[in-house]
Order: sequence, then structure tokens, then C-alpha cells
Amino acid sequence: MVTTYKGNVGHLMQHWTLCELLDLAKRHHHPTPGLNYIDAHAMAPLAIKNENKGNTAPFITVRDRLSQSSRSTYERAWYELEPTKGYPNSAAFVIKLWEGKFSLLLCEINAQTNAELKPWLQSVRKSKRCKRADLFQGDWRERFKCKLPSPSATELADGWLTLVSFDPNMCSSHRKVQDRKKKYKNLYPEDLDLAMDAVKSLKGGILIQLSTYSTNGNNPQGAVIGSVDPILAKAGFRLLTVVCAKGGMMSMVYARDVPWSAKVAELPDRFSAWLPAR
Repeated sequence: MVTTYKGNVGHLMQHWTLCELLDLAKRHHHPTPGLNYIDAHAMAPLAIKNENKGNTAPFITVRDRLSQSSRSTYERAWYELEPTKGYPNSAAFVIKLWEGKFSLLLCEINAQTNAELKPWLQSVRKSKRCKRADLFQGDWRERFKCKLPSPSATELADGWLTLVSFDPNMCSSHRKVQDRKKKYKNLYPEDLDLAMDAVKSLKGGILIQLSTYSTNGNNPQGAVIGSVDPILAKAGFRLLTVVCAKGGMMSMVYARDVPWSAKVAELPDRFSAWLPAR
């Protein structure tokens, strides 16, 4: 079985935003310190097959123009991660762009994807910059029920940055959805309650990137943001920006104790200017 990727504008939105966050963090922490990266939806380190049969034009346009001299941090990193062989996951972009020490906690529920992540993480652990690289094989919610590692628990320092990534298919604004157990790829308000319980004890600055790709007809972006905001606010987070793509796709960026976070507000306009014509 071959691991697949969507190959659509959602990938561009998610990973352009992630790469810009990493670049901002590097520029405001010199020399580059450690990064504690936690991903609820790890995906394959290099997915091979593009499963999207719809409009892939923006994705293909960016892929075909990649070069070492590309104008965005995302494009240069993607180019160096060998785009002809497949599409990299978020952790691959983190390792490529982060120049200092790092730790990884990756959660992935798909068995085939885990089979590809395990040997890849073995190679990651050989890096002198890698302090720890853990894989939780199962639903991220089960791992988040336990205490998440602060940077010091991974041999980093507690003043350094933690970046937590969520990229469910859909972020629902509705509580008590009866069949939510069947829709583990979605994220519900109860899931965010669990996530905030898990991150509230983390020390140091924390960024949360929450990407969503569908409104499913009854989850308009405003309702989703209105649902997410109060849950994260209780844990001390504030919304910095929302980077939107077509349809219901958006990446929300939240922060707690990140002094340079005002710069993140510039990202939506910059993404719109960067994104190829639909």
C-alpha cells in the first residue's frame, strides 16, 4: 500500500504557514535555540501518490517552479526535500528548516503510515541536533490524555519554543456529535478541551497551528473560530492570525508567552500575494 497526499491548495496553506512560523521563530531567537515539536497528525515522511483528482493547479504550479532560489522559505525547503519523489510531512519541514536542537513527538493512527515513520525516525535520531524523536501509534487523543513533554523533558530548555500542530480534515464547532468516534479525523470542541488540558502545564513559549480543510456545510469559518477561541483562551492562548485558502480551508495560529508573535499578523496578506492564481 502506497501512502498518499492530497496535492491541493490546503497543503500549500498549511506548510507555507508552518515554514513562515519557523522562519520568524529563528529570526527572533538568535542563536537558534531548541524547538519542541508536537504533531497530532504526523502523516508519512514522504507520501508518494497524489490522490487528488480535482483542482491541483496551484499545487502543481508551485511544485514545478521550485528551485534553490525560490522566493519563499517554504519553496526552498520543499525543493531540498526532493519534490519529484513525493510530498513531505510537517516534521520533515521542521527538521529541514530548524537550525538548532529539536525534539519530536509525532502521533499517527494509520498503520501503513506508522510503518514508514518508524525507520525514518531512526535516521532522524542520528542527527546531533535531535534530542528526542518519539512516535505514538494510535489516536492522538490517547497520547494527549497523558502529560505532554515540556522542552526540558526532551533535554532542551524550558525557555525554548514548543510548536503544536493539528491538521484534522475538519474542525467542528458542534459539541456532543453522536457519531464523533467514527470521525476520528475531525476535531471537536471536546477534543480541544482535552488538548488544552494536555498543554496547560507546558513551560516556555507555545505556538499552536490548527489547520482545517472543510466546513462540511454547517461549520463556516466564523463559527469555527468562535468555537475555538474561548477554549484556547482559557488556557492562556490568543489568536494571532488566520491564513485562508479557497473554500473552507484555513490555518489558525495561536500563541502563549511568545514575545515576537505580533509579526504573525502579516501572514494572511503575504500568503495571498504568494499563492498562484486559482
